[in-house]
Amino acid sequence: MKRFFLVLQLSLFFVLFVVKANAQLQTKLFISLPEYCPIPDNMAIAPNGTLTLTCPNFKGGKEGIIVSITTDKEVTKLAQLSGREEGLYGKPMGLDYAPDGSLFVCNNQGKGKGQVLRLTFKDGVVDSTQIVATGISPNGLKYNNGYIYVTQPRMRKLSKTSIIGGVYRFKQSDRNVVVSGKKNDPYLIFTAETTNPKRKAGLDGLTFDKAGNLYVGEFGDATIYKLTIDKKAKIIKEEVYVQLALNTGVDGMLMDQNNNLYVVGFSLNQLVKVDSKRNIKILAEYSDNDGSNGELDQPVDLCFFDDKLLISNFDSMSAPGMVNTSHSKPFTISYIDLKDLD
Repeated sequence: MKRFFLVLQLSLFFVLFVVKANAQLQTKLFISLPEYCPIPDNMAIAPNGTLTLTCPNFKGGKEGIIVSITTDKEVTKLAQLSGREEGLYGKPMGLDYAPDGSLFVCNNQGKGKGQVLRLTFKDGVVDSTQIVATGISPNGLKYNNGYIYVTQPRMRKLSKTSIIGGVYRFKQSDRNVVVSGKKNDPYLIFTAETTNPKRKAGLDGLTFDKAGNLYVGEFGDATIYKLTIDKKAKIIKEEVYVQLALNTGVDGMLMDQNNNLYVVGFSLNQLVKVDSKRNIKILAEYSDNDGSNGELDQPVDLCFFDDKLLISNFDSMSAPGMVNTSHSKPFTISYIDLKDLD
C-alpha cells in the first residue's frame, strides 16, 4: 500500500512538472487598444501589410468596428458594418482577405440573422459592400483557393436539443446566397456534435495547412478535426486530428509552414502548440488577470505579424470552468516573438 501511494505521488509530481515545464513562455503586450475597441476578436493581414482586427464589442457600450493597425501600432477605423435593422450596427467577427484585396467578413447578427460580406476598398476606405450569404450565424472565416469557409457553432435547425456545429463553404464569386441551415444544404460541408454538457458551443476556429487541408476546432469538446481536401475542392477524408484537454475552449487556430498548429485555449488562458507529429505542448498559461502586462486574457485568435505571433484577448465571457471572471480595461493584443517559438 505504501508503495502504491509512493508511485501515485511520483506520478502526480511528474504530471505537474510536465505541465509547469511546458508553460514556459511569457507573452508580452503588443498594444493596448483605444476605447472604441473593448472586445478585440479576429485578425488578418491586409494587402498593404497592416493588421486588420474585428471588434464585435458585445460589451463595453461601443458599436462593432473593424480597425487597421500598422507595425508602428497606429490604430485607425477601417469599416463599420450595418446591422439588420436601420440604425443598428453589425458585429464583425471572422475575416480574411482574398488575393484580389477584397475582405470577407462575418457579420454576426444573432440566431440565423447574420451575414457573410465582401468589402472592397479604394484609397483606404470601403468602396463597396456585397452580401455573400444570409440566414447564417457566422463565427470563424478563412479564405482558401477561391472559396470562403465559415463556421457556425450551433445549427438549431439540425437539432433543438443537441449542439451541432457546421462549416459552410462559398465560392469567392457567390452573392446573395440564402442558406437553409438544414442537413441537405449544398453549402454545408461538415458538421460535428458537441457532447460536453458543461460547454454548449460547437465548431469555431479554423485554419489551413500549406497543402490546402482544413483544420476546424470544436469549442465544447476541445476536438480538432482535419478535413483532407483534394485539388477539386472535394473533401476526401474526415478525421480527428488531435484531442485537447476537455475544458480548453478551442478557439482561434493557426498553422505555420512546418505544420505546427498553434491554438488558443479561450477558457483556460492558454496558448497551445501541436507539432507535426501531433505532440501537444502548452506554451503559455495564465490565471485570471487584466492583461496589462501582456498576459493572455481570454485569448481568441492568432496571427503572424511583423515577426511576431499575435494573440487577441476577448476578455468578455465568464462561466463555470472559465478562468476569466470579468470584462475590464485594458483592451489588449499579446505577442510572442517568432524566434522564441523554435
